[in-house]
Amino acid sequence: MRRRFIYRAIALGIVFAGQNVATAAEPIERSLCVFDPLGASGAVIEQFQDYVIMAREAGVIFDLRPYTDEAVVASDFKSGRCDAAGMTGTRIKQFVPFAGSLDMVGGLQTYSQLHTAIRVMASAKAAPLMRHGDYEIAGVVPGGKVFLFSRERRFLDSLDAAAGKKIAVIGYDKQARVVANAAGASPVPASIATFGPLFNNHSVDMAYAPAIAYKALELYRGLGDSGGVADFVLGMLSAQMVIHRDRFPAVFAARSRRWAAEHAWGRIIPRIRQADAQIPDRYWVRINGERETRYRAMLLKIRQRLWRDNWYDHRMQHLLKKIRCADDAALAECSGSTEGGPVGGR
Repeated sequence: MRRRFIYRAIALGIVFAGQNVATAAEPIERSLCVFDPLGASGAVIEQFQDYVIMAREAGVIFDLRPYTDEAVVASDFKSGRCDAAGMTGTRIKQFVPFAGSLDMVGGLQTYSQLHTAIRVMASAKAAPLMRHGDYEIAGVVPGGKVFLFSRERRFLDSLDAAAGKKIAVIGYDKQARVVANAAGASPVPASIATFGPLFNNHSVDMAYAPAIAYKALELYRGLGDSGGVADFVLGMLSAQMVIHRDRFPAVFAARSRRWAAEHAWGRIIPRIRQADAQIPDRYWVRINGERETRYRAMLLKIRQRLWRDNWYDHRMQHLLKKIRCADDAALAECSGSTEGGPVGGR
């Protein structure tokens, strides 16, 4: 009788264990709030369709919710109304400082450099840096090189030529305000929704944006016949997805980051390169020689200042400098400790 009791207990244990496994494998439903300036019909939402399929395979069924106001996305995510959110890297910085610092001014110059950084961020070694409190980054993808658009080409001839000119600056982007002040320009507060109209109706003289904004926001209207676009890369824009960690399976974010670093990159980067190529040659203003040296020196000083202000995550600054110098050891900053402090650039 005792033996029958033991067998029965074991059988019941197997049944309950099987039920637990089945329950764990059942998909969960979560909300994903995504910023797309063009709303439900925009390219960002379109790019998320493949991601939603991948997430379902990983056990998460997403309710994809498009937003045209990034500030509202951030607010709804912070308050818990969104389980996950897709925003620009600079906006993500408030949730995960390391990942949000990827979009630092002058941090990277090429898409190859950006891909290296994103793959490092998707590695197991970097996983602790991709979490901050209840938040975790579940994917990073490219948003494009950021260029300076000007309604007059001559404003791009030198840093001195930019003095006194009005430049649209995204309100929460401290680094952009610092750049404007360093160049002697007058920053005009704007949002992602308003900087295009401000530039197009010449309420400001300059605006910074990735090339994809040229057509999407009709920046060619602001450029007109005499405008120009500096071919110097001010920085790299990224799009990032952040989640509330406790609402997802433990392995979900890491799997999602790896998928974004490889699969999503391969689908998105050709479109970004195509957008870069759509700006007509007549608009490009070549920044080279002494002008390029002065631009680089200015951005280095700005990064040094923001290092002291703890605006950027120092570990990300270390990573990006290492990537820049591995790509071009001849850069002046690579000859010693130029960024941060005694060891800030190493």
